[in-house]
Parts: sequence; C-alpha cells; structure tokens
Amino acid sequence: MKTIYYFTAEWCQPCKRTRPIVEELNREQTTAGFQIIDVDDNSTLVKNFGIQSVPTFILFSDGVEKKRVIGSQTREQLEELINYEETIQEDIQS
Repeated sequence: MKTIYYFTAEWCQPCKRTRPIVEELNREQTTAGFQIIDVDDNSTLVKNFGIQSVPTFILFSDGVEKKRVIGSQTREQLEELINYEETIQEDIQS
C-alpha cells in the first residue's frame, strides 16, 4: 500500500484549503493513505525529511520515497500523485 505524508500547519492558508481534500481522499482511497503531519508538532520528521515549505506531500510505496510535491494541490493533482507509479508503468509500456 502507498502512503502519502502530508506536511501541514494550522497557520498555513494553502494547507487550510488542501486539508479537506486530503481528508476526503483518505476516506475514499483504498490504494493509498494520507498521514497528516503537523510541522509544529513533529520537528524530528520535518528535519529528517528536509521539509522547508508547507504543504508538502511525499509519496511512499513499499517504504521508498517515489515523489515529492510542494505547494497547494487540487483534488485532481492529488489523485495523480496517488496514481503516480501506475502512470509511469503505463508510459513505459506504451
């Protein structure tokens, strides 16, 4: 299963717009789960992953980082992130 770390903060305006989308996708998805990480409460993770801006999304598959996206994302962009590896496989096969 894929996991997407969503680094966010309560004071971040773009995060406030993105969070409801993340929560909705979290309820709907069976292939990926979002882990919501508040940067103010998780300084160790922020340091370990080199987070410099929020929101930041990091896609992991089988424990390996596959893609990182920084900035506010639309639902469609987050769905593309969820399907990232499938898209690459389709491109390779065609």
